[in-house]
Amino acid sequence: MSITEREKLVLNAIVNYYLNFGDTIGSRTLVKKYGIDLSSATIRNVMADLEDMGYIAKTHTSSGRIPTDKGYKYYLDELLKIEKLTKQEKENIELVYENRVNELDMLLQQTSSLLSRLTTYAGIAMEPSGMIEKVKRVELIYVDEYMIMAVIIFENRVVKTRKILLTSPIYKDELDTLAQEINELIKDRNVGLQEIERYILEKKKLVPKAAESYDEQGKLFINNVPSIFRDKHVNEISDALELFHHRDDIRGLFEQIISSKNTPAGSVNVIFGDELGVKGLEDFSFVYSTYKVGESTGIIGVIGPKRMAYSKTMGLIKYVTQEVDKVINDNKKIERKEETDVQ
Repeated sequence: MSITEREKLVLNAIVNYYLNFGDTIGSRTLVKKYGIDLSSATIRNVMADLEDMGYIAKTHTSSGRIPTDKGYKYYLDELLKIEKLTKQEKENIELVYENRVNELDMLLQQTSSLLSRLTTYAGIAMEPSGMIEKVKRVELIYVDEYMIMAVIIFENRVVKTRKILLTSPIYKDELDTLAQEINELIKDRNVGLQEIERYILEKKKLVPKAAESYDEQGKLFINNVPSIFRDKHVNEISDALELFHHRDDIRGLFEQIISSKNTPAGSVNVIFGDELGVKGLEDFSFVYSTYKVGESTGIIGVIGPKRMAYSKTMGLIKYVTQEVDKVINDNKKIERKEETDVQ
């Protein structure tokens, strides 16, 4: 059954009121607050029709209505207008990215923190998994005679670190020589993290490969998780708290979203927790966008209560994602220029 323009008008007002005040709304309040040019009796009839179609529902505490998930979805897909950022808001975001960040994990950590500040929800940024990239340089940091840190820098400026425990001692001057050897060996070869580790430990020959995908999942950055439990409409928090203690589970959810949803890069999307079928997330929603590093996809967004300021939040995520894409593309241009200059 299609929804009429009159029904859209009333549904839009009901959802807006609930998002702003977290309460039910009746026909009289709709007329007074939203200036709807209909009588209270007519609005009651419209509300009854919307209830029959499953877009709104009564609560046990009053005769007013609140939106159902179906009503929310219709609102997000058909009625919501993403709020445009002010000039000042855009400038504040651009200022955060003004100093070019070379390393992807630092960029994403910065983005997660920024989104949590801008929205007051939990900021999320996930590095793509399985990216195909060549190792560009290896740096070895002396910790003590039996421990070193290997810092592996990839062509796309993603940085991976490895703590390596040695069975025989090594000294600082030896470490510098070892780093030089490794960087000479990888100059014209594609090698993986495991081969580099093996060379450090056993001085085995580095094995060339056509390409190497990272041997670990992309990093996940989450900021301000406690904020999502402050909303009075979040009922049971113990299961959600347990879930957020396990980063691999959260990362798995996001990877599932990427693989199962049609999420064009740059578009902003909303998924309700109960759509994910995970106990503890029923009262939450995930607002996100995707970005690209080569052919791999990462996620930027926020998790918050289902009663969320969607219009503002989606506008912020859209603009932040544009800035992240800009930084990644600028880094690629610089890399190509550096390669040209070397040649």
